[in-house]
Amino acid sequence: MKKVFSIIILISVLIYFLVEFVGDGIIKRSLESNLSTTLGTDVKIQSLEVKYLGGGAEIEKLEIQNKNFPGKLLIIDEVFAKLNTSSIFSDKIEIDQIIIDGININYFFTLNKSLKVEDNVKPLKENISKGNNSSSSSSKEFIIKKLNIKNAKISANSEKLNINQQISLKDMSFENVGNTKDSKDYKTVLKDIFDKAFKSVKNKVLSGNVGNTLDKIKSIDEEKIKEKIKKELYENKDKVKDKLKKLLKKD
Repeated sequence: MKKVFSIIILISVLIYFLVEFVGDGIIKRSLESNLSTTLGTDVKIQSLEVKYLGGGAEIEKLEIQNKNFPGKLLIIDEVFAKLNTSSIFSDKIEIDQIIIDGININYFFTLNKSLKVEDNVKPLKENISKGNNSSSSSSKEFIIKKLNIKNAKISANSEKLNINQQISLKDMSFENVGNTKDSKDYKTVLKDIFDKAFKSVKNKVLSGNVGNTLDKIKSIDEEKIKEKIKKELYENKDKVKDKLKKLLKKD
């Protein structure tokens, strides 16, 4: 009888080990793959731990790489989730709450020849918008009943405009986000988050710095430039005559 109990305990430990560690690895790889496909860029998760008995999950350091720009676009410090663990291996994952704590967004931008802003977020938003127009190839559904985002910051950088500024964003909260019929499309919510975040950047940073640059360009008086050229030519007329004479002699 003791041997039977020992075998049962051993099997239980092995099953728990497989679910706890192997299961976490499968979920981590699946999440990285789905996010990378959705965003059209590489997504890496440093660690993911699912507490199957407690009904929770924790992620540390989720990183999204830039597309067509060097470095990382976004780094999330921690993600806490309260979920129905039995739903993980079903067709629909039910998540009661997700708290995203600590987001650092690196926003790189520049002005092109037409004085239009080019940044590292546009390719990401375009990829999300394309995803909204196409059906997902995955049969896995999920719904997040409450989504809270706090301690989010944007580092706005532009070498050409000499801008290096950090902006704190307001905490955000959403309900019923996912990819089910009864939820708000998570891609639309994600796009809205980026739109609100970078609207704040443009209002606080670009309107001031870029506006000043454009004002300087607009304030240039063509008549003053012409007068300045005429003045310089008049002051140096003798030198100009000498140069012309030398050129004529050579011919």
